[in-house]
Amino acid sequence: MAGFLTDLAKPYVEKLINGALAESSYICCFMCIAKDFEEEKARLEAERTTFKQRVDVVTRRGEEVPDNALYWEEEAYKLIQEDTKTKQKCVFGFCPHCIWRYRRGKELANKKEHIKRLMETGKELAIGLPARLPDVERYSSQHYISFKSRESKYKELLEALKDDNIYIIGLQGMGGTGKTTLAKQVGKELKQYKLFNYVIDTTVSNSPDIKKIQDDIAGPLGLKWDDCTESDRPKKLWGRLTNGEKILLILDDVWGDIDFDEIGIPYSDNHKGCRVLVTTRKMLVCNKMGCSKTIQLELLSKEDAWIMFKRYASLSDSSPKSLLDKGCKIANECKKLPIAIAVIASSLKGEQHHREWEVALKSLQKHMSMHSGDEDDDELVKIYKCLKFSYDNIKDEKAKRLFLLCSVFPEDEDIPLETLTRLGIAAGLFGEDYGSYEDARSKVHISKNKLLDSCLLLEVDQWSVKMHDLVRDAAQWIANKEIQTVNLYDENQKAMVERENNIKYLLCKSKQVDVFSHKLYGSKLEMLIVVLHKDGYCRDEKIEVPNSFFENNIGLRVLLVSYPYESTLSLPQSIQSLKNIRSLLFLGVDLGDISILVNLQSLETLDFHHCKMNELPHEITKLKKFKLLKLKFCGILRNNPFEVIKGCSSLEELYFISSFNGFCQEITFPKLQRFVVSEYKNSKIDSSSKFMSLVENDEIFLSESTLKYCMQTAEVLRLRRINKRNLIPEIVPEDQGMSDLAELGLSCNSQIQCLIDTKHSGFEVPNVFSKLVVLVLSKLENLEELCNGPLSFDSFKSLEKLSIMGCEHLQSLFKCNLNLCNLKSVSLRECPMLISLFQLSTCHSLMLLEMLEIIHCGRLEYIIMDERKGEELRDEIGNDDNDSRSHGSLFPKLKDLNIQWCSGFEFLLSFPFIQDLPALESITIHNCDKLQYIFGQDVKLGSLKQMKFDGLPNFIDIFPKCDHTMTFSFKEPSFISTYASKPQTQLVPIKCNIISWMSTACTKIPLAFEDEQQDCLISSIYIYCESGNK
Repeated sequence: MAGFLTDLAKPYVEKLINGALAESSYICCFMCIAKDFEEEKARLEAERTTFKQRVDVVTRRGEEVPDNALYWEEEAYKLIQEDTKTKQKCVFGFCPHCIWRYRRGKELANKKEHIKRLMETGKELAIGLPARLPDVERYSSQHYISFKSRESKYKELLEALKDDNIYIIGLQGMGGTGKTTLAKQVGKELKQYKLFNYVIDTTVSNSPDIKKIQDDIAGPLGLKWDDCTESDRPKKLWGRLTNGEKILLILDDVWGDIDFDEIGIPYSDNHKGCRVLVTTRKMLVCNKMGCSKTIQLELLSKEDAWIMFKRYASLSDSSPKSLLDKGCKIANECKKLPIAIAVIASSLKGEQHHREWEVALKSLQKHMSMHSGDEDDDELVKIYKCLKFSYDNIKDEKAKRLFLLCSVFPEDEDIPLETLTRLGIAAGLFGEDYGSYEDARSKVHISKNKLLDSCLLLEVDQWSVKMHDLVRDAAQWIANKEIQTVNLYDENQKAMVERENNIKYLLCKSKQVDVFSHKLYGSKLEMLIVVLHKDGYCRDEKIEVPNSFFENNIGLRVLLVSYPYESTLSLPQSIQSLKNIRSLLFLGVDLGDISILVNLQSLETLDFHHCKMNELPHEITKLKKFKLLKLKFCGILRNNPFEVIKGCSSLEELYFISSFNGFCQEITFPKLQRFVVSEYKNSKIDSSSKFMSLVENDEIFLSESTLKYCMQTAEVLRLRRINKRNLIPEIVPEDQGMSDLAELGLSCNSQIQCLIDTKHSGFEVPNVFSKLVVLVLSKLENLEELCNGPLSFDSFKSLEKLSIMGCEHLQSLFKCNLNLCNLKSVSLRECPMLISLFQLSTCHSLMLLEMLEIIHCGRLEYIIMDERKGEELRDEIGNDDNDSRSHGSLFPKLKDLNIQWCSGFEFLLSFPFIQDLPALESITIHNCDKLQYIFGQDVKLGSLKQMKFDGLPNFIDIFPKCDHTMTFSFKEPSFISTYASKPQTQLVPIKCNIISWMSTACTKIPLAFEDEQQDCLISSIYIYCESGNK
């Protein structure tokens, strides 16, 4: 019996002894614990220094610092301030106090673990760094159709990708069968269910561009090449792909065996979580690449082909029988090929006349021969015939010409609409008298939409399109050899170009030593796009263009030269013979002296990207047709280019991005239809027609006239150090407003006192800022208020985001009644003099507010302040006929409430008019010394999921313990408190039992009056109670 009891007690005794030893280590090993903590703290301090540098970069750009980043920095600061060298407490002055050592040692051990967790969290914060590009998740599933005949293939592919023993999987099928669509859809599902960390697609095509493939893979992984050499890129990519994360690579449209080592893709023996899915037209490719499993994608079944046709043609079972009969026959002529069905059916969408369908059917049934040398390929003839019918069915000739122009771009390449616009204008697609660039851009968008509707183009995003490779082949076939894309590495293609004299648009890829050396007699050549590749490891990077080259091609309207590595390109004297040239586009070349270009009197566009030049020649001001100038990431060695630009009277559009030099100080330019002037690339640039951002360099400033012009016309405006007291009326007159401005960012200014000053105008200013969506203010030292004086009710009606940081003298936001009906996000940081946020009259318009963040605003006492006198308000609320419930919720959409380091608050949202916060999900309150309550009794929280409380020494409870008979206390300015005052003796037990309250709150919280209680499922509650609170 005794032995049995001994065995029974043994594990408990061991557990007790181990626990005692662990606890005693805090006393015995105190010095080691302190040393370990200091080492971890030193690492954290170095990380915080780097982090603050990145935050400063973001702040200078006028961008908002994410909440989690700010919280991370504050937590790091608190831990770094921890002093382990504090004098130890002793007993009678001799030995260290054991109780003190135990408490302090345990505290430091816990904080050391906190530092480790903080360091890991810090690695995930991408503050100040470019965001990772999205992977396959960016593709829409809107047009994906789950065909019955494809279900087995879908499941087979899904299961193969789930099998870790299969490294390379092949998806094979003829062009246009939907391989790419199926691969992306399966990839999205795998990503959605977290079976892979990343699902990344890249197009390989018939002429693989290794650098582009590497960039496509590196982008979503967040991999930066920095100064990585060409030979080291594969090694760096391989290291990233084999770090243990589950990564699926979709290599789309593979035509031949590809060298994984050259790209940096691991092989099957060391892939470590990386997997590869290959789509190809050829089974031979799957065999050569050693696919562990190959899935063949057949054509659609007859039934699925008809289903797809009806969907794209907008037919239903209730459509006229004659159309259904004709449609079924037309669908059969599409040979069950998805791409052909989509194109043909889309071209007939909306056609209700029987005759149109009859013409379509006869056209598809008619025999056609090919002109491209593939006469024996009957199947290809039939597919091209389907696509040509859709082309012929387009009534807009501009759209037809644009379609053919798109086929000159490399296979599977995204086509930027801006590039398409510039090439289309220069090629004469819109005639010689096309109006302004803006007019032509509108025509491009109209034609583009018609091609999208016909499925002849595919939309990538709002800024670019692409062509299916089969559609591109058909377009070049339709052009009958007038459009050619060739690779001059191939001797046969080179001979064809030298022999053919009917080429109108030509894209040629070549080594730099080859491209201009062969004979090119192009009497009809209007567009030449040259894509150069480095000639092995050749160090001679000077591109020589013989004089005879341009003399033989005097009909050129467009010349584009692209080189991925910086190389010297000397423009020969014969370039002056290009009397018809409209556009010159250079990428990645050192042009040196470009003064010879001023002799090209027909020149309309100059586009330089990653180029170098001695200077922008002053003589271009004499070009009377010169409409567009783009300088992006360019090095201009001498003189201020804006001294030239301001003299270009015919200029319509200016794009000047990251091309400033030491001579750029005062910036002046003429009135333009579009301008983008920025020190760095920003996503807003692509969607804004008038964009000005100068936030990095204090030496660069706008002239008085240009500042006024930008203020009046810009859509996005980000500036620093404006030496004015206000924007209106000191820069812009009151009656001229800033009506086009959608985003305003001001930073680092010591003079601005307010944005708008109408106090002495004598009348109410019209709707200024009526289109303003984003307002970001940072480090405006003397800013006291946003608006001084009366404004019209709808002045800020479009505002969605308000962010203010580091404005030390700001006292209030809006003193007058305004309509903020679209405001969704408010972030206020480091505004120590701020007293209140919103007037009650304004609060009634905040129906869309989702996020409210207030950090380091020490004097702020009220989120809502009523502008009426307390006596009037008491009468109104005390009236039984006008109960506060009738006002409804002031913040019905509020999801996130984040209050930190605000010592002025005693309560947050205890206003009687806030009867519920139905959308509130998260509450974070941190270091608010005076805070006692969060909400008034009359608040329902039906969506609350998370609460985080920390550093609240006077916190009592979430809700006041009050009866139905509310009492109100008024302060100046008048403010209402919804809870009854309590004797202090009643508060102490509540503060001592916060942890007990927390355990019950996880299941049920009284969220309303007793007769309206409801369950609130809260996923997490974090409450940190200091010992001093007990």
